[in-house]
Amino acid sequence: MLKREKEREREIAKERIVYLIERAEKFKNVDYELSRRYVELARKIAMKYRVRIPKKLKLYFCKKCLYPYKSGRFRVRINKSTVIITCLNCMHIRRFQLRDRNVRRT
Repeated sequence: MLKREKEREREIAKERIVYLIERAEKFKNVDYELSRRYVELARKIAMKYRVRIPKKLKLYFCKKCLYPYKSGRFRVRINKSTVIITCLNCMHIRRFQLRDRNVRRT
């Protein structure tokens, strides 16, 4: 019986996740349903192999309905130092803080 190479599997999973989300970003204006499917597959791979989706790529799609953000389908507001992204497909609201680079931490 062969031993699984879990680290290698996770490496491959990360590559596939990045590829699928980039592909979804490319096709979102051509076939919106197909790009949603790409995001769904990327998320399934991430869950199966327990790999995090990179933070930069998480901002490309809605966490609830998994549709990639497309012009006219989402709203961005900035309130003080908080960015509020609203998905207009499912009305899911996502908030995150902007880092203040001028403040020195001691």
